[in-house]
Amino acid sequence: MPKKEVLRVADTDIKYDRTTDFVCLNDIAALQGDPRVHIPNWLRNITTLAFIEEWERSTNPNFNAHQFTLLRGRAGTGAFRVSVSQLTDIGCIGVYSKKGRTGGTYAAIEWAIHFANWLDPRFYLQTLRGYLAMQKSLYGLHATHKRFARELAAENHILPTSSAISALPPEADVLVERRIASVEADIVNLALWGMTAREWRTRFSQPDPKLSMRDFATPEELKTLSSLLVLSQELQQQGYNSEERLDRLTNRANDLINHYCKSSEKQDLLTLTQHKRGWGRFIF
Repeated sequence: MPKKEVLRVADTDIKYDRTTDFVCLNDIAALQGDPRVHIPNWLRNITTLAFIEEWERSTNPNFNAHQFTLLRGRAGTGAFRVSVSQLTDIGCIGVYSKKGRTGGTYAAIEWAIHFANWLDPRFYLQTLRGYLAMQKSLYGLHATHKRFARELAAENHILPTSSAISALPPEADVLVERRIASVEADIVNLALWGMTAREWRTRFSQPDPKLSMRDFATPEELKTLSSLLVLSQELQQQGYNSEERLDRLTNRANDLINHYCKSSEKQDLLTLTQHKRGWGRFIF
């Protein structure tokens, strides 16, 4: 008998499409009330739009940044609304609507986790745990740890970026925002791996332009990355400049890697991984 492809959140089955890794947002929203209210309100939220833009930029090679910027520019007014069809019409691939018995609004797991956090922190935690349990059942423990750490790092990736972009004047164009996002990401890249994304692509060219250093990281590196992203946002809000944040994040990365790689087996695995891929800065 095939494994049942559902998430368990708050003792409720949440429909999950294993083929696309998409989750039914209607089922999550129903835990807190009417999906017809919660999903549109979440989609029109400025923080949600910033998250969607970052996710699409990093995932969708055909993302129409100009059209999305025009859409996001109307946010904040009382009449502003965003529908799933609007997002798909301008080329977003992280969400779609499905009709029929198993119909509803389906979104990538990162979107579902973001939505659960917006809806209720309790659902956020339970969604994370439910996803982890389901992945363990489907793929096994080691692969689950890697996938989970990857999703968590992706979820936190937007934190320092959104804070920096929100401080820009309204007239700032998309090229300025893109540059700010790149700088913020590279502060963490330098702290963890000792190189920027551009340096990595130059030294270790990849046939797939969508691949990043995160795709080759160990679970311990991804968990460290997730923590550094949260810390970077906190330091940013406290007024630390880029150089000060890089210094503190680098020291923290050392502490976190040693924390997550307590056993000799994990230390050996990270050492071997760094050797095989040709980059990494940690020595035990």
